[in-house]
Amino acid sequence: MVYEPAMQPSPLARWSRTVAFFSLQLLVAAILLHRLLSLPTPAALAIFVVALAGAALAVMLAIGSYVTIWRDGRPGVWSASLGLFCGLGMMAWPAAVVPFYSNLPPIHDITTDMTVPPGFVAIAAERGTGANPAAYGGREVAMQQQAAYPDIRPIVVARSVTDTWEAVEKSARRLGWRIVGETPPRAGKPGYLEAVDRTLVLGFYDDLVVRVDGNARETRIDVRSASRYGVHDFGRNAKRIRGFLKDLDARLDEAVAGSDTPRSRRAQAAAAVPKRLKDAQARSKDPKQKQGRAQRGSPREPQRKATRPAQASDRARDKQPRRSEQ
Repeated sequence: MVYEPAMQPSPLARWSRTVAFFSLQLLVAAILLHRLLSLPTPAALAIFVVALAGAALAVMLAIGSYVTIWRDGRPGVWSASLGLFCGLGMMAWPAAVVPFYSNLPPIHDITTDMTVPPGFVAIAAERGTGANPAAYGGREVAMQQQAAYPDIRPIVVARSVTDTWEAVEKSARRLGWRIVGETPPRAGKPGYLEAVDRTLVLGFYDDLVVRVDGNARETRIDVRSASRYGVHDFGRNAKRIRGFLKDLDARLDEAVAGSDTPRSRRAQAAAAVPKRLKDAQARSKDPKQKQGRAQRGSPREPQRKATRPAQASDRARDKQPRRSEQ
């Protein structure tokens, strides 16, 4: 009896699994280093590209290994499957942003004031080599933004500039922004708040500036959000501005409700007096209340006190018999 030597697993399947696992580890390491240890964004982007390229290579190797396994009957289906699914999982992440890339304009700077957008001053020092310019893109970017995000506009509130500035600070801190510079409004000059926000998973940096301008009766708020790196923001800057304005509106509503509480209490107290008078009048007109009163001439009717003329006549009658007796 002749024993045939066992066939070796497909080398393509083994390489597919190895390349896929290495690319996954590279991607996770780049995310952690960029998010937690301040790895420069250009270096992190380069590692991301290498990891995704490795994922694509793992998928192609897996497909090639399936061909050899089917043709030669070699083992290695599990290795090829691991490489295939791991590679596809990594490629599915960037594939999810394709609809945003195709439906939204390739811009990274969004502002509520496209004519005179708020400028970056304190944040400009944090922008390193390879970052997007701090200056606004101009008319072409404004036209693309207007077509894609027509709802991004400044808001005007009927509140003093001081109260509005306090609400802006509270909203920025509540949203987790790292405030870089603050210039409160004073002497007729607008106030500026500059901050930095980061994306949830990859930790990309986005720069923000809020301008607050107004007087004691009315205030206008403008917001600008710009990605520090990259040409396309996939709509996240517009989403961030909407979220900030929504939170700011809630803060202003809370402040208005708090300031109107004593006034509303005074109004309720003032309204309680006429209400008590009306209740008293209603009770006096109620027939059931009248049934409990004694009718004139009834035994329950209380005696009236004698008036002064009646008391004088009684004294005169008392004196007359005494004179006759004498």
